[in-house]
Amino acid sequence: MLKNRAFLIGLGSGIILGALLFQLMLSGEQSRQKLGQFGNETAEKLYTRAEVDALLEAERLKEQPSASVKPVKEELSGGKTKETAPTEPVKEKAAAVHVIRIEAGLGIAKTAELLAGQNIIHDQAAFISHMNKSKKLVRAGYFLFQENISVDEAITVVTGQPITKAQADAITASN
Repeated sequence: MLKNRAFLIGLGSGIILGALLFQLMLSGEQSRQKLGQFGNETAEKLYTRAEVDALLEAERLKEQPSASVKPVKEELSGGKTKETAPTEPVKEKAAAVHVIRIEAGLGIAKTAELLAGQNIIHDQAAFISHMNKSKKLVRAGYFLFQENISVDEAITVVTGQPITKAQADAITASN
């Protein structure tokens, strides 16, 4: 029996295949254990959209009083001349903020028309040519723009991460 060639080939290949299947079974079990541990390791809390919006609003409210306290300290130390100069440019910048919604499927030309209509960009053709050269896609959503920005800044905003509807409503309400 040990001299039979077919028997020895079958026995050898059976042992090799058995070892491979055993190794495959063990690696599958190890990866399953690692995946189970992966979910348990993170103690991060998952938030809903409403909770995230509430936390963002709380952060903004914390930042606003600290921003208003700084000019008061400057007034006390510097006098009234420093007070009038910084407040006027801040009001001009706040008035020049626009929240624009770019709908899904809106092309580059329509986006350029929309931005030019809101006095965000001046040259629609330059915006279109830069967008075609960069080969980036216009993202759909709400975007925050300043008035009279450069074409490159507009492209950065339009191809970047949009803000949420709640953030857009809050900014619109504050203006």
